[in-house]
Amino acid sequence: MKYGWKFIREDVQDAHLEHFDDANWREVRIPHDYAIEGPFHPDNDKQVSEVIADGIIRPIVHVGRTGALPIAEKAWYRKKFFVQANTKKVFLEFDGIMSNSTIYVNSLKYQGRVYGYSSFSVDISDAVKFGAENTLAVSVSPEDTSSRWYTGAGIYRAVRLVEKADHYFPYCPLRVTTEIRNNKAFIDLEASIVNPSQDVEVEFVVTDRDGMVVGSSRKRCYIDSVYEVFKLNSYRCWGIWNSYLYTVTAKIFIDGKEVDCYSTRFGIRTIEFDSNKGFIINGAVTKIKGICMHHDLGALGAAFNKYAAERQIEKLIKMGVNGYRCAHNPPAPEVLDLCDEYGLVVMDEAYDEWQMKKVKNGYGKHFDKWAKQDLVDMIRRDRNHPSVIMWSIGNEILEQREEDGYKVARYLHRICKQEDPTRPTTAGLSMTEDAFRTGIAFEVDLAGINYKPHLYEQLHLKYPDVILYGSETGSTVSTRGYFEKRATIEHPIKPKENLKESSFDLGSPNWAYPYEREFLAQDQYPFVFGEFVWTGFDYIGEPTPYRNHFPARSSYFGIYDTAGMEKDRVYSFKSKWTDEKFIHLMPHWNWTEGDIVDVHAYSSCSKVELFLNGRSLGIAKKNSKDETKSHRFVWEKVLYEPGELLAVSVDNPSIKSCIKTAQEPTTVLVEPEKVSIFADGDALCYIKCTIVDKQGTVCPCSDIQLNFSVTGPIEYIAADSGYQADERTFGEPYCKTLSGKCMVIIRSIKDTPGTGMLTVSSELGEQTVEIDTVL
Repeated sequence: MKYGWKFIREDVQDAHLEHFDDANWREVRIPHDYAIEGPFHPDNDKQVSEVIADGIIRPIVHVGRTGALPIAEKAWYRKKFFVQANTKKVFLEFDGIMSNSTIYVNSLKYQGRVYGYSSFSVDISDAVKFGAENTLAVSVSPEDTSSRWYTGAGIYRAVRLVEKADHYFPYCPLRVTTEIRNNKAFIDLEASIVNPSQDVEVEFVVTDRDGMVVGSSRKRCYIDSVYEVFKLNSYRCWGIWNSYLYTVTAKIFIDGKEVDCYSTRFGIRTIEFDSNKGFIINGAVTKIKGICMHHDLGALGAAFNKYAAERQIEKLIKMGVNGYRCAHNPPAPEVLDLCDEYGLVVMDEAYDEWQMKKVKNGYGKHFDKWAKQDLVDMIRRDRNHPSVIMWSIGNEILEQREEDGYKVARYLHRICKQEDPTRPTTAGLSMTEDAFRTGIAFEVDLAGINYKPHLYEQLHLKYPDVILYGSETGSTVSTRGYFEKRATIEHPIKPKENLKESSFDLGSPNWAYPYEREFLAQDQYPFVFGEFVWTGFDYIGEPTPYRNHFPARSSYFGIYDTAGMEKDRVYSFKSKWTDEKFIHLMPHWNWTEGDIVDVHAYSSCSKVELFLNGRSLGIAKKNSKDETKSHRFVWEKVLYEPGELLAVSVDNPSIKSCIKTAQEPTTVLVEPEKVSIFADGDALCYIKCTIVDKQGTVCPCSDIQLNFSVTGPIEYIAADSGYQADERTFGEPYCKTLSGKCMVIIRSIKDTPGTGMLTVSSELGEQTVEIDTVL
């Protein structure tokens, strides 16, 4: 149910009625996030609150905390849909509605969900007209001060209409568990059935990646669940960066006729966690090199797009990421599909609050009524994904300091074990010492430690049976491509007048630290099974340290910016987490003669020599005793002169990096990440626009406005420079570059193949690029 929706961004009386006149409403497609349309304004999300987890114990004014976007406006969606005459049961499945949703079918009211991240199904059989057109209306009533980050607003994930016969599989009906014993794989299946009887037969078919049948059975079903076990003498394991997926298809037959079918993918793998060895997958001890990710997709907002999410994952893998933390809520189900396909392990997280609220209208006000249902639904939806290796029952919950907080943790842990005993539970513990004192840390299987690498050793010595890892680490801040002349450690960071943070990546808020500290700790303590860095990408909201400095409205924590353009920090992680041989040199080389500038380089090499216009400035080595220099090469106080800066590996001179002083800008280089996309109406093409001089050198200090237009079978969607304080709404057909760059996003038009053209115009002239769309 993607197309044909009518929408209005206001609270309209009688909009739930079947025959309400919505002719003047706007037509939209689902998934849809109306808050991303803006405008950005400080009054949209002004909050007054403390931030206990960040050490702010007295209320302060926050502006831009949830992106300075109108996430709290009420809205309505309406759609016509047809139900077949021979259908017996009808359901609507929603992957997520943000938030406080109510569903109406032909004016009849159904309960939606308070929690915008929950997926759910609604049985609308008693309201629909069979063999006729029906009217669906959905209201969303998000509250202000209900989140600490940008949530988006509206029906921002997929919707499906599901028609069933009398005998059918319910929502998320299939549980698949696997086990390896004596070099054989055992696949345990359990399927739930509605209206079983002696006439019902259930068939299971298991196929491998190539579609070959590796197991099948068919049996009568007299009760509401049917079980089967398959043994595979030969099998392939699912592993990190080495995905192998099987598919099980369950079918219901009545008198030999198929009446329902459900399929799910799964993987065969073993996972273990050991307090001394760490994480073990398929028998191999493995460090998790993970990142945390909020759910928004930058300029697209919260409206889910699989192509955008896949692009993020591909970029993360290139820098060595093997773990993905869903922070701090269940993701779109397609995210887990992608992690299955690419071989990333996942920390699947339920919520950010328990009973104690962090914001006025946070999840805490709904916890007692909804926590169990939301947790159960998350586990049942996600339990067959081999990528999911742990269930997180909370992040930085305030109950860590409460003497009876452990009771809530125990309650949630037990729910997880009842629904899925095969995976461990965990939580992100920020008040770490309190969490151990009050006992919450002992109520989960894995103790996630947020920002406390200095405690790893003493915790392990004091509690040798507790399994430890860095559930949230780093929180280094930067603005892509922006540098101050000197690379100084700033802790805690303080707001700057230009609302930018240096890409030397040495600034962090009071609770955090330079990410290199975690590198050292992970190397030193093998019993710590890995880390999840905060964050993989910049996200909308939480513009620390600019808590009340509008127009700052996006985070500075990302290793990539909101547009998916790499910050310099990418290369530090790549040098640590991959075997790639390279040198990455920084900063840019456009300064004023006489400036004193620090020069840094990231590389996997052991020694690097720096040359300025052919003169050696010395050989640098990493220094494990100096945190700042432990994973980077440093040349301090270089006297700037224009020309060429060259870094060369001493051990292998073929590995080098060169940056040059850019001259006057002459043109805009327009580079699509893909030259061809599918004409399915969802496929995206990201097109980077870079200001360059006549030699093609990037002009890092020449920021100008670019204007965009498209022709042919493509749509202009948005543009983004990655600047965290740009108050232009993303969908405007223009964008000012940041450090000489910005990104344009275009989308194909469904079933319309051909050649589209993007035109970029500016004071530097007009440039074009063609993008093919294919069926």
